[in-house]
Amino acid sequence: MKWMLLVLIYGTIPVKTGLVFGTIEECLKAEEQMRSEYTRVYNAWRSWAEANPKDSQYPDSQKFNWRRDGMETTGTCIPHAESAAAPD
Repeated sequence: MKWMLLVLIYGTIPVKTGLVFGTIEECLKAEEQMRSEYTRVYNAWRSWAEANPKDSQYPDSQKFNWRRDGMETTGTCIPHAESAAAPD
């Protein structure tokens, strides 16, 4: 069975990625890598914002950037429609 990564923007809005994996483990690893990248980007922004509060309007802008940088975005793996429709 093939698996597709489905991204949930803000944890609620589903977006099909078109990324199909041969195993669920590969799909879950891709989701983990996606989340790691979101975390890296957010942490880089936060470090800059804490060092430059006037320019970044930190901490007032923290909640906005938390959402903008995808920290509420998650992913899940669903069976791919083509493989589900194919008879075995």
